[in-house]
Amino acid sequence: MRLTSEMDDQNVQMRTPLFRVEDLDVESYHDGVVMLDFEMKVLAANKTSVEFLPGDWSGEFPIGLSDVFPQMSEEYEWLSRLVREKSCFRNHVVNLSREGRMRTLLADSSFLRDKDGEQAGICLFLKDIGNIVSLEKKIQHNEILATVGKIAAGVAHEIRNPLTSIKGFLQIMRHELEKKGMQKEFNYTDVMLSEIDRVNELVGELLLLSKPRELRMERIEMEELIMTMAPIISSEAILNNIEFHLSLKSVPHVYADPEMLKQVFLNLVKNAIESMAEVQGGKLVLSTEYLPQERMVRIDVQDTGPGVPHYLTDRIFDAFFTTKETGTGLGLPICQRLVNDLGGRIKVKSKGFGTTFSVFLPTMSA
Repeated sequence: MRLTSEMDDQNVQMRTPLFRVEDLDVESYHDGVVMLDFEMKVLAANKTSVEFLPGDWSGEFPIGLSDVFPQMSEEYEWLSRLVREKSCFRNHVVNLSREGRMRTLLADSSFLRDKDGEQAGICLFLKDIGNIVSLEKKIQHNEILATVGKIAAGVAHEIRNPLTSIKGFLQIMRHELEKKGMQKEFNYTDVMLSEIDRVNELVGELLLLSKPRELRMERIEMEELIMTMAPIISSEAILNNIEFHLSLKSVPHVYADPEMLKQVFLNLVKNAIESMAEVQGGKLVLSTEYLPQERMVRIDVQDTGPGVPHYLTDRIFDAFFTTKETGTGLGLPICQRLVNDLGGRIKVKSKGFGTTFSVFLPTMSA
């Protein structure tokens, strides 16, 4: 049977003669190509498409669609429906999961035609656009942070100046109330001062997002840095009935701002402890590892808390998004901003029980 591939683009037909099935040159395409007939057989598929569509490709073409994919699988359902409905489309976005990784593909399809011009099958073209989607999300995220930063920079001083005055007069009132033995009113001022400090802290966090901090970069030995924080973390863990462990491997030095790194790690530890406080105890582990291929040092903050639902993992770095009743939703965006300023990146992994935040930092090794 002689086949041609027709791409229907603005009613223009393009036919390329394709002779025998075994002569179909699908490997010449950089993107994924799968050719199917209307009898649910795969006529040809290149290596790229096999990477996109996991299945049993050990048979020789043509091969039955059900021999490649289990009939209840997502891939079989999609491809069989494509053939049954004889679907021709352009720029169709498809999300397929493989080995726990969600892949975003841009799919085009066209008819395969025989020598008489009759429809004989479907030719499917697949392009991985995951990096583009990820880049768009990152740009949107940075734009949001930039907007938040501009607002913060504009109002921070306007907020802090009256707060300073209010705090000063409250402290004078406290002194007078204490002298007159008005203990009940004196206690009210404690609450008011606490809330003023909370607002000041929020303004400070907003300012961290508004502009990059001046970096004081230096050569850092990661084990030494973590050990300086260990007593603080350990005491906080004990207060919350949490086991604290270190698993530190020998890793190359990094070039970073030590105070900035401390802020990142203490913030991640605080989040971990707060999440485990909900289940009354747990285990907190700080570990380090060197990734020679990437020339990165990875620092993991791992907890045994309730975990982050998979549908929220893409949102936890959004400014003002929080699942806590008293949270501001700025802690993780600030961590991400600080790590990015140091030339690193931060990732989260959670599988329904426990969460691991991984900070990746470039090493000083050549």
